[in-house]
Amino acid sequence: MKSADNQRFSLAPVFRLSFFLAVVCVVAGAVVLRSARADVAEALWEVGSRVMEFPGAPVERTRQLLMNGVQVSFRTQTVDVPFADVLAHYESNCGTPNATQSARNDHAGYVACLDVGDASNDLGTLARRLLRFSETGDLRDLGDPRYVLARRVASAAKDTTFLLTMWVESAFNLYQMLPRPGADAAGSDLVGVPRLPGSQRILSASEVLGPSGVVVYWVATQSAYEVESFYRTELPENGWTILERNPSESIQVDGTRLLFAEKNNRLVTVLARPGEASPTLLTILASEPS
Repeated sequence: MKSADNQRFSLAPVFRLSFFLAVVCVVAGAVVLRSARADVAEALWEVGSRVMEFPGAPVERTRQLLMNGVQVSFRTQTVDVPFADVLAHYESNCGTPNATQSARNDHAGYVACLDVGDASNDLGTLARRLLRFSETGDLRDLGDPRYVLARRVASAAKDTTFLLTMWVESAFNLYQMLPRPGADAAGSDLVGVPRLPGSQRILSASEVLGPSGVVVYWVATQSAYEVESFYRTELPENGWTILERNPSESIQVDGTRLLFAEKNNRLVTVLARPGEASPTLLTILASEPS
């Protein structure tokens, strides 16, 4: 049985997952909206290489994602298993319980973990890992981050689950990923998409050798309405065609303003909503329409 001190200390990696989960949620949103014109089919993110493969799942190729200059591996799969059973499998196999987070509803859920291995039972080893992490900023100095999103395929005749697994095989430096005050985070803007003057890039993610990408900005001085107005004007001037049922019709979902545009079989989605750290949080998604 662990001592009280060891139990408290082994919880330390858990709060490190918050940033990892925030990034994953944004990027998962980009993958989901990749099928925006088809009313968003089923999306899935799966964790860990062979350690996190679901038993019996069809073999799919590993793809690479660049997030603020850091490379992350991911894979998508579909299995004929209820999504609740899929999540239960990962909850029981995803590292140590104290470094695992999960949540679900009737249709989808996620499991995220930081596999610290034997360090969870060894106060000295975990302390050395925490010290090394504080010096390097590399999350893998604490453990291996893994994430799985399981989503029920509503259109399937039987219990079918769409999985998205995500894991890291190289350095995952949080110091590099986080934007410095007044400066852009590492990464790049979307090619061919105008940038709002005065915005600060806080996240960029794009699939290596793939069409999907997402960039998130803080906008300090302009409202969501003003941001939408900027792109409603600038996108057509850069060769994009606004996709809308009626001219100048604004689309709002839960306070978020949405604008869709197309150019050369490429789809861009602009989302602007009131932010917490700034007046507006701007997200731009780009992909080839499915």
